[in-house]
Amino acid sequence: MNKEKRIKILILSTALWLFSTGFIFAQDKQAGGDSFAVVELFVSEGCSDCPPADEFLSKLTNYARSSNKRIYTLSFQVDYWNNSEWADPFSSPLFTQRQQQYANVLPGGVYIPEMIINGKEAFVGSDEGKAKQYIDHYLSNPPENNVTLNLDQSGNDLKVNYTVAHQNGNSVINFALVERGLVSQVTDGENGGRTLKHDNVVREFKTIDLNNVKGSIVFPKPQENDLTRYSVIAFIQSKRDMAISAATGIDLK
Repeated sequence: MNKEKRIKILILSTALWLFSTGFIFAQDKQAGGDSFAVVELFVSEGCSDCPPADEFLSKLTNYARSSNKRIYTLSFQVDYWNNSEWADPFSSPLFTQRQQQYANVLPGGVYIPEMIINGKEAFVGSDEGKAKQYIDHYLSNPPENNVTLNLDQSGNDLKVNYTVAHQNGNSVINFALVERGLVSQVTDGENGGRTLKHDNVVREFKTIDLNNVKGSIVFPKPQENDLTRYSVIAFIQSKRDMAISAATGIDLK
């Protein structure tokens, strides 16, 4: 089977799955499709409750990309579940710290799998019904700001240039370099013997104060030939309550 046919089958199967589970999302109401939903998932390969949430995030990612929906998914692999049996190879203490920041402003404490939408709604990451409810809501509401990106891949680094509609010293702008199509053979721990697949795993994450309407940040360029598995997702977030007011994404070439 050639690559093009596999992609078509994947898109069709994803669309059928979303239809069967009720995941047909609202149409963006704003001109230019500015309404958005940022979906953050906090998980660990060492957690036996996490694979269903991982699978759901992958299907949501594929749906958003195939239908051009402004749904931006990010998988943050936390490190507090790591132990002598299994350490998540994609985990980072920075991602654990980010989840703790959410726990300071949202109810429920720290747990996995946890899904957070637009920095405002936190719930169990495998609860597809709640995810649909919140995503539909935010796809039907106008954003408070706007952000656009362009990439400079000409050098040894990846330069991300951004422009926002208006700067806000009480907000930050986050940049996540995410990777799709990751596979792990877990040999021990709660998921020992399982093959786990991940999409839009956060590989690099940077935050700067939103003091200017234009600027840039630099990521290390991924050292591999196929850069099409990578994207940069940027979103503006309140320092006070972590609510997200704008978001966008762009693929590497």
